[in-house]
Amino acid sequence: MKLRSTFTTAMALLAMAALALAACSSDSSDDSSSGGSTSGGKTLRLAFVSDMQVPDPDIFYEVEGNVVVTASYEGLVRYKPNSTEIEGALAETWTVSPDGLTYTFKLRSGAKFFDGTPVDAATFVGSFKRRTDVNSAPAYMLADVESATAADASTFVVKLKSVVSPFLDYLAAPYGPKAVNPKILKDQAGDDFAQSYLKDKTAGTGPYYLSKFEVGQTYELTRNENYWGPKPFYAKVDISIIPDMATQRLKLEGGEIDMILHGLPVADVTSFRTNDKFQVQEFPVLLKTVLAANPNKGAFKSTAVREGLRVVFDKAAIVKDVYTDQAKVSTQLYPVNVMPDGKATDLSTVDPTKLKAAVDALPAGDRNVELGYSEDEGGTLPRLAEILATKLQAAGLKVTVRGLPIAQVFDLVNKPEAAPDLLLWNFNPDAAHPDTWARIFHYSDSALNFLKCNVPEADALMDKGLTEIDKAKMLDLYGQAGDKVLASGCYVTIADTKELVVARKGITGFTHQLPTAYTVRVADLKEG
Repeated sequence: MKLRSTFTTAMALLAMAALALAACSSDSSDDSSSGGSTSGGKTLRLAFVSDMQVPDPDIFYEVEGNVVVTASYEGLVRYKPNSTEIEGALAETWTVSPDGLTYTFKLRSGAKFFDGTPVDAATFVGSFKRRTDVNSAPAYMLADVESATAADASTFVVKLKSVVSPFLDYLAAPYGPKAVNPKILKDQAGDDFAQSYLKDKTAGTGPYYLSKFEVGQTYELTRNENYWGPKPFYAKVDISIIPDMATQRLKLEGGEIDMILHGLPVADVTSFRTNDKFQVQEFPVLLKTVLAANPNKGAFKSTAVREGLRVVFDKAAIVKDVYTDQAKVSTQLYPVNVMPDGKATDLSTVDPTKLKAAVDALPAGDRNVELGYSEDEGGTLPRLAEILATKLQAAGLKVTVRGLPIAQVFDLVNKPEAAPDLLLWNFNPDAAHPDTWARIFHYSDSALNFLKCNVPEADALMDKGLTEIDKAKMLDLYGQAGDKVLASGCYVTIADTKELVVARKGITGFTHQLPTAYTVRVADLKEG
């Protein structure tokens, strides 16, 4: 069996390098990127904390930039707002064969790309092929496709080599396969499947198209006048690159931007709640804060120390202190809404004496512990790391806290000698299916199993769940896998964080999808 996550996460490291390649991009607001004139209207002004990768949907594989890709491209299906339920996008209906191997999609009538090119089943045949040919990070979602064919102009048929329980979730995911304009793929093919062309342009059916892409400065989305759905209220969406959150706040307060999508410190969000000129919108999202232990060196090679780690923290008190009302205490290994209650539960009584006893039995040299945290979460994770360190020091460990750039976190599996003893991170799965969490972060040879905690019994259960056609049995298998992962003592789940969007008053129509972090559907926004 192919292990899709192994391929995915290995390729994710290459995707990080795409940030550097994107520096070659230039302003793309030329004739080749214009799909029709906009008829006037207002501009929505947003900000990113960093540049995204190239906006190519078959390469893009990160969180920052979801606004651009999901506004410009559409797939066959998508998630309903704030739900794990899947609805049609460019496909109106679909059926799955009893053996789970054949998916038949009936396409929406009248859908067009922004240049007027019609969408048909052959469009998806070419788009699926391109994703496999490009073979970048998101290609794993089609790794088990045996064939993709057009039965007729409006009927697209996918046959799988084996059952893939998350296949529809792959198609609904923000990183899932999208319709890419076949005319552009033909005209701009070159020798790289149009990657050079799409490094700073879009070629989708979404409500907007990318009309400017200036790395380090600004991106611009322009309304697609050929969009099959309701016409977006905003004619343009301007996105500035503003890494400093204090600057973003000042620009929001000064009227220079309309919305902050993520990254504000807890205290700032609380302040905006009491300001009648602004609004705070809350959404559930598949983000989870986790403390991972390194079982390969130092203190946490000890099973007893890892078991003590699981019960040393009063998670409820810590979450209330750090997040106030902006997160909930984690009670499962998986993100909230992915698994039913009662499966892979991470509940335990608080007993600091257990860790202290285990630490007292360690050699003195093993009591020095480095706690690293991912630096991509503004001021929340540093504060949380310091609080956790204080609790660990009370148990007899000597803790040093260090921030790690996100690129360094992603590279830890390649440099295990540089891995900390503990790693605090806050990430999301690719989709609302347990495999896209468990396999990506906990499978033994995954490239996002940052500290290389290997649990072969859990791997075997994940593999069974991946090919299980019965949903109840599938969920039970992933629940068992989660129990095995938690029993290893390698992970303490801390919090399920909310998506918090701060915007000026007067903007309405907020719509959010669970796996699509750090964004809202900009085409749904309006005023008044």
